Amino acid sequence: MQIELLKELVRHVAGKNSDIIVDILNDKKDINEFKIAEKLKLTINQTRNILYKLFANEIVSFTRKKDKRKGWYIYFWTLNVPKAIQRFIIVKKKEINEMKHLMASYEHKHFYVCQGCSIEMNEENAMHHSFTCPECGKLLQLEIHEKKIQELKTRIENFDKELKIAEAEYSRLTQEQIKDYEKKKVRKKKADKKERQKKKAKAKRAEQRELRKRKKHKAKKPSKKKKSKKKSKKSKKKKKKKGKRR
Repeated sequence: MQIELLKELVRHVAGKNSDIIVDILNDKKDINEFKIAEKLKLTINQTRNILYKLFANEIVSFTRKKDKRKGWYIYFWTLNVPKAIQRFIIVKKKEINEMKHLMASYEHKHFYVCQGCSIEMNEENAMHHSFTCPECGKLLQLEIHEKKIQELKTRIENFDKELKIAEAEYSRLTQEQIKDYEKKKVRKKKADKKERQKKKAKAKRAEQRELRKRKKHKAKKPSKKKKSKKKSKKSKKKKKKKGKRR
């Protein structure tokens, strides 16, 4: 049902025969625009024209990459399902309101029609033309709109059903997005914690290495007292040797 909603929206935005793009992009990401054009059997400019209309309504999104060999940018397109369904809901609500407004006009206002020219006008315009057709001059007939009112009621009921389906689908997708966001948030929190622990461990190891270096350096370097003792012993020995020679 989701695909049918999306196809209807695409037809509404980009015209008939453009809905094939939903089949091409559905459940896929970053599709090359040249491949889309090939599957649509359209030129790249015609394809871009459709995609830009859909992008303006947030139905699709794109990323672009520069072709290193040719030097131009190639666009890669993705169907934005939650945004598309949200847009479908907005469009459907607008259409329902327009039909309700038209039905209220048919129920509470008089309209006149020329049977020969099929020209319809409201009571004010009919009075302005003295209830005669401005094209052929024939007398205008009061039009009974019972059939049109019934047709509008049926269409409004069908549109209401589609709207409820779309709202339920959007709610489901929104909940999924929230869950995905929460999962990503938890994963990021864990990854950040691990990274902090790694940095702490690394800093601790570096500190320990520095302490070991200092200890080794102290062990190799003799103290001043020992040096002074060695010097005094040497001087005593020299004095003894001098005394013996005398």
